[in-house]
Amino acid sequence: MKPVAKYGKRLFLLSVFLVILALAAMYMIKNSGIEAETVRVRTGDIIKAIEDTGYVQPATKYDLQAAQNAKIIQVPVANGQRVAKGQTLVIMENLDLSLQITDTRTQLSQSAASLAAAKAAVDRTRLELKNAEDNLERSQQLFDAGAMPVVDLEAARLKAETLEQALKEQELLLDSTREKEEGLNRSLQNLNRKEMQLVLQSPVDGEILNLPAEQEQVVNPGTLLVSVAVAGKLEIKADILSDDLGEVSLGQPVKVTAPVLGTRVLTGKVMEIYPQAEEKQSALGVIQRRVPVIIALDDFANLKPGYEVKVAIETSARQGVPVIPRETVRTLKDGGKQVMVVKDNRILYRTVQTGIGDRESVEITKGLQAGEMLIRDGSLDLKPNARFKGSI
Repeated sequence: MKPVAKYGKRLFLLSVFLVILALAAMYMIKNSGIEAETVRVRTGDIIKAIEDTGYVQPATKYDLQAAQNAKIIQVPVANGQRVAKGQTLVIMENLDLSLQITDTRTQLSQSAASLAAAKAAVDRTRLELKNAEDNLERSQQLFDAGAMPVVDLEAARLKAETLEQALKEQELLLDSTREKEEGLNRSLQNLNRKEMQLVLQSPVDGEILNLPAEQEQVVNPGTLLVSVAVAGKLEIKADILSDDLGEVSLGQPVKVTAPVLGTRVLTGKVMEIYPQAEEKQSALGVIQRRVPVIIALDDFANLKPGYEVKVAIETSARQGVPVIPRETVRTLKDGGKQVMVVKDNRILYRTVQTGIGDRESVEITKGLQAGEMLIRDGSLDLKPNARFKGSI
């Protein structure tokens, strides 16, 4: 083979190789870039809610306590039982009180007899005094006429004065006896009221919520015996962190969920906010300041007092606004917000402003429009203007 022909062949092969290399480079460039999961900005509704744990409790409950030292002799009801207003719940006895009542009644009977005798004595002395005064008047007339000696006149006067003094003393005794009787009557009334305290009756038509009272139990003043809840009237009490309370106000809608409800979501509203925070210890042992909030529900379904529920107090809402997933947004050191936008197969960093948010999404108030594509994971460390290959 001639040298020229051999050289031409080599040149041809080299050209083919360079073309192949260029095509390979173009293919690699075309297919190079970053792969990442993406999401588009959507238009939607978003609700900001404060979520916490709450407990179902009776809207109206009466805790009936022992008013005195006593012994329980009968408990004619059971826990969970429906009761009517005035129905007997607990019967107790107080032997010391019974003795006091018996003794007071005996004294009252004796006092009544003494009072009757004192009244009779006063009436008798009044009659005698009137006769003595009439006799003194006649004696004075006879003395003035010279028909009676002074000795008889003085005797008549002395008798009238003596009876007058006796009447005063008897009237004092009568008043004292009457006051004693009135005092005994008051004492008996007080004792009778205490005796009535030994029989506890239901103040309302309701349900026995708690019944710690037991037969033969000895109780002291203040001992809880029974709790009665008004039937069919329940509410939810949730202790909200004081830091979140600034967003909570009366009348705000509330959604309630619980395992016992399954997939059902109950609705209600904030009815009461306590005026003072309370110290509560979290499950992790952290002391927190929490404010009790009372929630009224439209329907309690199968909830019962004591059930634990999850409450979501809706503090604000937006309709028809740009919404993106929370994880799409990264927070900068200066507090600003930033997302990664995919545009023309390039990754661009863009500062945005956010509004309200829920567990999963956040509102965009500035910087994005519906339909724009974003890198879902905002925490990825991707270079600005990097080529985007496609979504994984």
